[in-house]
Amino acid sequence: MLEMGEMATGSGWRRLAQALAAVALLSGVLGVAAPAQAADLPWGPYTCASGYVWREAVPGDQVCVTSQTRTDTQTENALGPSRRESNGFCKSGFVWRETRPSDLVCVVPSSRDRAYSDNANAPFRLVDPGATPPGGVSVITSNHQLGGYLYANGSGLSANKPVRFYAVRINTVGPYSLGSLTANSSGAIPGWQYVADIRCRSGLTEPAIIVVLDQGSGVVTTAGTTDAFRRCG
Repeated sequence: MLEMGEMATGSGWRRLAQALAAVALLSGVLGVAAPAQAADLPWGPYTCASGYVWREAVPGDQVCVTSQTRTDTQTENALGPSRRESNGFCKSGFVWRETRPSDLVCVVPSSRDRAYSDNANAPFRLVDPGATPPGGVSVITSNHQLGGYLYANGSGLSANKPVRFYAVRINTVGPYSLGSLTANSSGAIPGWQYVADIRCRSGLTEPAIIVVLDQGSGVVTTAGTTDAFRRCG
């Protein structure tokens, strides 16, 4: 066992988390959380917060952006073919927009930077990110006295891109950041990888919903729930 002094360090907590996860997986005490239920929202689970609209850079793109960004995106789509060389690459001064890996519309570099930023902020611009449907990522929790360790695995993600985890419905303003992983070259998180050491918060009556952002596409999904925030000794 680790002593309290060791557990105060990041490496100590990580070693303890890995040990607990191994024991829990073997004994079957880790519970896969149930998916969140979709809320009754006017535009479905990806209803944007006030001041935002869907970007619609490519079919199915429901990342929430400003109205100006959507207008600019439509203009870029119209101009895209004129900015492309015959070999498929962009002409000098332009780059692929990459709102998702399949988005090869040629734009100025600042537009690609904006797309990356909009993807990163996607969970914060939804009315209820906890109402999004389950995706390809699942989470499990290994409980400890003051909360629990969160682990994740899954597939169907953007290859080699960040995958960010948030908790919602825990009495915070907006999604609460838990940590991030990076999908491998196959767009997967193999095995059960450590995400965060969650500590309890008093006054919570419901489990927290875990929200996942695939930053390479801006797609927000739910991965399940955790009761770790309610385990206060």
